[in-house]
Amino acid sequence: MAGKSPTSGKYKGALVNKTNVLKLQKGLKMKLADIAKALVEQLTYIGEECVRIARENGSYNDITGNLRSSIGYVVLQDGKPVKQGVPKQYDGKAGNGAQGVTAAEDLLKRLQAQYPRGIVLVICAGMHYAAYVENIYHKDVLTSADLKAQSLLKDLMQDMSLGYG
Repeated sequence: MAGKSPTSGKYKGALVNKTNVLKLQKGLKMKLADIAKALVEQLTYIGEECVRIARENGSYNDITGNLRSSIGYVVLQDGKPVKQGVPKQYDGKAGNGAQGVTAAEDLLKRLQAQYPRGIVLVICAGMHYAAYVENIYHKDVLTSADLKAQSLLKDLMQDMSLGYG
């Protein structure tokens, strides 16, 4: 025997959605903001860790200090920097590394334009010869940092999918 059909006002058998859509949208926006904040914090940690690794593990002969000084990162949210690594100037045998800091800042600003949407971590070695040192001389400039970033990002994505999936 079937139960009574739900009724709403004068319409028998009608189902009425009583969800407050504005309240739901507000709650979803707040949750999305919390997720974005957590993601920025995690990407900042990954950026700091990768810069530390790249600076410490660089296997090249840093004559001017510029290459090591040009390693940096920025976290972007919709194209705007929200976190950025503090530049650190390293002395070399024949220089003070000042050009490296400027090169990193310039490259990070140029790369920023390529990511107008989303939350993005950019890690760079700003000196124009960084890739040459890695590819021709087989020295570690950013390779070990890149491997660590991939590992940390994989863990982050697994944690986020478990927590929010």
